[in-house]
Amino acid sequence: MTLFQIIPNYILINGIAIGGTVFVIFLVYRKLSSSFRKRLTAYFLKAACVSLVISLAVLAAVLTLLQLLLHSGMWDFFHELGYGYLIVAEYLQSVLAVAFPVICFVVSFSVRVNRRVRYVEYLSQEIQKIREEGFGRSMELQGDDEITQLCAVINEMSVRLREKEEREKRQQQSKNELITNVSHDLRSPLTSIIGYVELLKETGPEDRQRFDEYMEVIERRLTGLNGLINELFEYTKLNSADRFPDMENRDVLELLRHILYEYKILMEAEGLTLSWQLGAKSHAAYINTQQMVRVFQNLLDNARRYADRSAQVTVTAQETGRLHICITNRLMDAHGIEPDRIFERFYCGDRARSTPQSSGLGLAIVKRIMELHGGEVSASLQGQELSVHLFFK
Repeated sequence: MTLFQIIPNYILINGIAIGGTVFVIFLVYRKLSSSFRKRLTAYFLKAACVSLVISLAVLAAVLTLLQLLLHSGMWDFFHELGYGYLIVAEYLQSVLAVAFPVICFVVSFSVRVNRRVRYVEYLSQEIQKIREEGFGRSMELQGDDEITQLCAVINEMSVRLREKEEREKRQQQSKNELITNVSHDLRSPLTSIIGYVELLKETGPEDRQRFDEYMEVIERRLTGLNGLINELFEYTKLNSADRFPDMENRDVLELLRHILYEYKILMEAEGLTLSWQLGAKSHAAYINTQQMVRVFQNLLDNARRYADRSAQVTVTAQETGRLHICITNRLMDAHGIEPDRIFERFYCGDRARSTPQSSGLGLAIVKRIMELHGGEVSASLQGQELSVHLFFK
């Protein structure tokens, strides 16, 4: 007798049931998966259906095995012990046919569902840690279902909120430093002005020479104070801007040449030598002309103020995929200068920005203007020579 002949008809029916179940699973899961809100439901339905398929397959295997045993003569052992052959066979067949599929269904479904339940518990614990320790934690991604997508969203939200917190903290710290530095820079000239006003009261207009000297000092202090307030206003306005209005396509090198000719006369009057070598003939870029003039003027004023009178200020330009302008001057005293920090606002360690003639905002304004133009600015120090590098698109 062949194996096909000993398999009863209900085994074939089970096979048909399994195939039909698989087809139904495919249709239902596909329909539910098309809805974002129902994907989680589809996952658990899939787990149940897969477990059902496994249990039906086990049922078919058990029934097939029982039929093979019934036709192998092994049941004669129970008949010799005195048990009724048909009763024992039917009882064992019923127990095996029910118990094994049920156990397989429960185990399979539990394994698949508990895996996601444990993941949900893990997410719950991680979210609790985020609440206690703050944002920035990253949770492990497992699978590709609704829960995993939720975890990915939480990770992204946690990172962004942490970045926002750090950014707000830096902004608050920056505001505090600004208030402290501005208060210090305003207090110094105001204290000086108040002192000279008191001297004017004591001296009176009778001593005309001293009166004029004190008035001249007060005027200088007020001029410096006005410059500080104007630069502070300008820097605050630049920091709140995302881009410049009135951008125009302009030759940057032509603009620089005009400014260099003006400063050459000013520097020669102060005993300085200004020379330039602009290798590139022209370089067109979209710029705000007024702000770019401010960049060149701030850098050249900085060179005028702190350059060694025995050396010359040099300006070079070259194309290296982008326009590179370099302004170099020998400092009178380069001790303690940190090139990487000279563009920081109110950098007190920088001698080149801590004199009474300097507000401490000029180089910070240069950096911000270059950033709003999509360019870069940096500095390097070799011995006593300070070089400021401008890079344009």
